Amino acid sequence: MYSFKKNKSFLPLVIIPLFLVMNNCSDRSEYGDAGDYEKLGAGATTGACTNGEDTTAPTVSSASPTDNSTYNSVAATVAVTFSEKMETGTVTTNTSDTTCSGSFQLSSDNFTSCIKMSAAPVASDNDTIFTITPASSLSAATTYKTKITTSVKDISCNTLGSAYTYNGFITSPSGSGTIQGSVKEADGSALSGVKVSFSIYGSTVTPDDTTTDSNGDYSLSSLGLGEYTLTYSKSDYLTEIQSDTLETDGQTLTVETITQLLDNCTSGTISGNITDAVSGDNVGSVDLKAYKGGTYVKSTTTNNDGEYSFSNMNPGWHDVHSDRDGYIDENFWAYSCGNQSGQDNSISTTLGTDVMRIVLKWPKTDPETAVDLDSNLYSPNGAGGWDRIWWSSKNKTYASSGDTVKLDKDDDKDSAPPGDETTTISKVRSGTYKFSVHNFTDDAYNTDAKKTNFKNSKAKVKVYYNDGGNCCTKKKYYVPNDNGTLWYVFTFDKDTGFTASDNMTNDNP
Repeated sequence: MYSFKKNKSFLPLVIIPLFLVMNNCSDRSEYGDAGDYEKLGAGATTGACTNGEDTTAPTVSSASPTDNSTYNSVAATVAVTFSEKMETGTVTTNTSDTTCSGSFQLSSDNFTSCIKMSAAPVASDNDTIFTITPASSLSAATTYKTKITTSVKDISCNTLGSAYTYNGFITSPSGSGTIQGSVKEADGSALSGVKVSFSIYGSTVTPDDTTTDSNGDYSLSSLGLGEYTLTYSKSDYLTEIQSDTLETDGQTLTVETITQLLDNCTSGTISGNITDAVSGDNVGSVDLKAYKGGTYVKSTTTNNDGEYSFSNMNPGWHDVHSDRDGYIDENFWAYSCGNQSGQDNSISTTLGTDVMRIVLKWPKTDPETAVDLDSNLYSPNGAGGWDRIWWSSKNKTYASSGDTVKLDKDDDKDSAPPGDETTTISKVRSGTYKFSVHNFTDDAYNTDAKKTNFKNSKAKVKVYYNDGGNCCTKKKYYVPNDNGTLWYVFTFDKDTGFTASDNMTNDNP
């Protein structure tokens, strides 16, 4: 039998490691004992914090849905990405009720209550991304905020410096609508037999595709509201992808016409100029990012002359996003099929409250289809009629209210495309505004080319409006795939908002 004297060192050896285990830095949080993590919907801590030389506090790098995003699915999952590997047991959420417990919270009432989750956060990407799934669908047309509390820890026991709260994301409203568009070949002729597939929030819809007809047109109805991805595919042609948002119940959304390029196109350089939409001056230091099919490709910055270029770009269309202080964020399409220059874009300075700016653009095409397109804005004059703002009468000042309506930039009729015209309303007044575009060059309408040039011009109208909320409301309108020389684009009223006219005729404005 062992005597106490022979084993007097045994008890300290047992007590010391036991004390170390009990005193582990992850045994408590602001929500109680370590065992409480499991009550909050998370598994037990996967291991002890390393307590090494790392003293850098973790941060939240990003969230999904993205901050301030709109038209998100009511069935959305929510994810956050941390700057480093996290101790999984500290990233918790509520799975039993709507109280705001746990370190990862989602709320629609500024955290008075929180959304009940179906399970504990799921860790991925080496425990840097954590995803939660609501127990039931979120409410439509509602803003949700995400919060990460200071109880989360990295694997070295460093906590978040302060609670992190995103401004939030907004779910899509209820309702349905129609998406329609057209597909053309590089020479502007209609392309039939193109399969157009639809998906929303990364999932296909039912029915999930349609096919262009003999005019290159397609349409799909009874689609729920939200941001859609459209994929265009046809044998012997490059597959192209674009996105647009179906915003309101009963809306018919006409998306930008796609030019589908042959699959023998080669890589090349995309280049052009960025100018100020009002002055026409070149704009330097504009940050540009190119995306293809929603995937980031590369970045560049304009020089002092507003010139940009992307070299070694894969063939096909790219969505180019621009960003510069003092200007509204913008995007435009540019393509590579060998080297392609002259892919210009204009950008608008930020707007004051109640200011609206309308920008008409048309690109260089081969064959040339648009030379001189003219903006026509009919502005309510307060006397039951309209004042016409166009190249012959470029501005109007209303003395009673001190506001102006002005054609800031009139593209000269002798200039070659690309071109743009800009109209600014310094103070939106009551009444209905009407905007149309006239193809002055082909006004005679006496040949087949003059009848079809406008619809093949790829002309588009962008509208920016600061209604006193977050600047700015952005609207996009694309020339219809119909013969004509006069395009009725939209009407606007402060009470009812924007209404697309989407009507092509050969009238004289």
